[in-house]
Amino acid sequence: MNVADTHQIAAEHSSHVQSRNRIRATDTSGYVVFSNGGKGSAHVMAHRMLDQGQIVLGHDRLGAWLEGRTGSGSDWAHLQFHMAIFELGIGDWDAAYERFLTAVLPVAQTTEDALTDGPGLLWRLAITAPAPINLPWEVLRQTALRSICRIRDPFIELHHLLAFAGAGDRESIDSWLRLHTREIRSERERLVIQAGVGLRAYADRSYGEAGIALRQLAPYTQKIGGSRAQNELFKDLAEYFRRLAERSGSAILYRTSA
Repeated sequence: MNVADTHQIAAEHSSHVQSRNRIRATDTSGYVVFSNGGKGSAHVMAHRMLDQGQIVLGHDRLGAWLEGRTGSGSDWAHLQFHMAIFELGIGDWDAAYERFLTAVLPVAQTTEDALTDGPGLLWRLAITAPAPINLPWEVLRQTALRSICRIRDPFIELHHLLAFAGAGDRESIDSWLRLHTREIRSERERLVIQAGVGLRAYADRSYGEAGIALRQLAPYTQKIGGSRAQNELFKDLAEYFRRLAERSGSAILYRTSA
């Protein structure tokens, strides 16, 4: 793959903007969301419903739009991501997980069209699972390993780190941190380093440290990239790590570092 191909993938996954002719639409954070054509209209509607807290209405409207349709590519996978978020929002974890398995995981396994949506959705499923369950992190880890050396985009790299952490792959996080800590070129990259430190702590089962890092990062994730809906994950992860810290006995570290 050449440099031009790498830049194209980064554009598709970081902002879902694949055409210079796309109509500009933003969420409440000012993030530009794809809005052209039928899929674009459905996407803008999904963001509007999420931003307004209209979870049931968003679930019904996006579900009705998706009914009977098929698709492919990053935009289609991203709509499946949004539908799963609505399903989680109404408490239908099983439906969201089934959607992940059938509409997102195969895309993540065979293409680079779900580099952010795969890890982002699987983490949401992990922290809301009604009972302990083995989740297919290894598939996402393998995809991240294949692409992490070729794609230099902070938002995508952040999701590679999420995939590694979910799989418990501390070594890959360490390797990425060693390489990138030496060559920070922007605030976005500095923030991803901060996230990597926290996710490395999670992979090492240092949940208190992980919770602190993600809690400190959460207010600034918008600077890395992604929509408000995507970045809500990091506040939820900080809280999830806090609960793990309490259960594991590392809550003292978390409280004294508040």
